[in-house]
Amino acid sequence: MLELLLLPPILKGFVALLFAGCAFPLAGVMVTRLDMLPLRYMLMHSLLLGGAIALALNLPPLVCYIVLSLLTVLLMVWMSSGNLVHLGLSSAVLMVLSMALASVIVQVFDVPAKDTLELIWGSPYTITVPELAIFASLSVVVVLYVSLYAREISILFFDRDVARTLLRHSEVHRYVMVVLIALVVALSMRFVGALLIDALLILPVITASRVARSLRRLFIYSSLVGFSVAVIGYLASLALDFPPGATVAIVSSLFYLISLLRPVD
Repeated sequence: MLELLLLPPILKGFVALLFAGCAFPLAGVMVTRLDMLPLRYMLMHSLLLGGAIALALNLPPLVCYIVLSLLTVLLMVWMSSGNLVHLGLSSAVLMVLSMALASVIVQVFDVPAKDTLELIWGSPYTITVPELAIFASLSVVVVLYVSLYAREISILFFDRDVARTLLRHSEVHRYVMVVLIALVVALSMRFVGALLIDALLILPVITASRVARSLRRLFIYSSLVGFSVAVIGYLASLALDFPPGATVAIVSSLFYLISLLRPVD
């Protein structure tokens, strides 16, 4: 297995996954505590549209993922601002629109079905050096943001109206977290695909919540679980010759099932 890890494509995927395993669950805490599960579902569908555009126009997939994620998030926030449309309703509209546009693009540009299916499952083996730099940079940004603004984040998680009273820039922090979630989901697409993004984003958080008794511990434990899932899942995929994204998702699910054996205090 060590010989496999020394191969450049496998080593780059492993290093990127380690960064993601540590940092991406922190964004998952934001998703769960801000009740933004509809945002996650919407992003998963917009990523399929981004992948279809990348295949049709021969563009870098990660760039399309990031651009589509940011555009749909900004559109969703605008639709939901001022109670114009409820968050869940705006996400449903954008999900349907994304899938419809993706279907049209696949048919019009005659995108091969096999390539389209690869969007669903993802692959860390094809990560390039610039993409690895993006993974590392985003991971550092997420960790620094959570560390430097722990007080502001905890107030926002507690109550949005209270946050408006106590914090000068409460909405700015909310938008920052939404953008970070969008970027994390976009990059997760490269590892585990559209169907298994929760393996890195949500499952480590709900596993950690079984034992964490404070927000600080929830962040720390989520990161530790994510790191463990990344290492064990990736190494297991190499040893068993399984798809890495699916293996990481299986390991993440097993971590949660094992946590259920521990009674909640």
